Amino acid sequence: MTTDLTWNEFCELYYETAKKDAKMHLAQLIARNGEANKRVDLDYVVDAAALAALEKTYAHFDASRGAKITTYLSRIAHNEVVDEYTRESKAAARQKDIDDIKTAIRSFTDGTPAEAKDELIARLRAAIARLSPSDQVILNYWLEDKSSYVARSAETLGTSESYVTLRRFRIFKQLPQLMGMTREDYLLYTSQNTILAKNTVIKSSRSPILQAFRPNPILPGLDVNALAENLYNLCVV
Repeated sequence: MTTDLTWNEFCELYYETAKKDAKMHLAQLIARNGEANKRVDLDYVVDAAALAALEKTYAHFDASRGAKITTYLSRIAHNEVVDEYTRESKAAARQKDIDDIKTAIRSFTDGTPAEAKDELIARLRAAIARLSPSDQVILNYWLEDKSSYVARSAETLGTSESYVTLRRFRIFKQLPQLMGMTREDYLLYTSQNTILAKNTVIKSSRSPILQAFRPNPILPGLDVNALAENLYNLCVV
């Protein structure tokens, strides 16, 4: 979306609308299903759907097409509620933690992680680049200070602390999967969604040829390269 608004200004205008729409769509979904899945944290679904809808609207809304921004936001919120509720309903009870990332790092090399450091950092960098902007913020704050990341993330994103805590588990579940993308997956993502970074050719045949990322709209100064190296260093110690 072409706008002079910062992310925080945009959230101040539309966060409550997004959350209200998410609650409405979730209530309608539950009514159609007859009852709510008792294993699903409904507050989490609302927070996750509202934030995702805000991110997508901030990035993609085009006023020249004639639609109202609130109409567009509501439609995206509906889709996100359906997707998030479905994911949570199917999710395994076990919550992933950083040990899963350590296991993924070990799985991509036949030797010790240090022997394939460049490749593994490249994989982490590519995986982090595919996280949503809000997830990148949470991961960044978690790496900076595990004791304060919940409060800092909640304040920056304008969401609840319970959402941040649950989202952190989802990040650690998602990153190992993203690290395993094929060469074709990386090339498709690169060509469709991102601006190519400089110095991105990776020689290993097991690695993606290209590495790319976009600036984070919430924290424009967030450094994906630094996140990848910090996470790698934490995992191999």
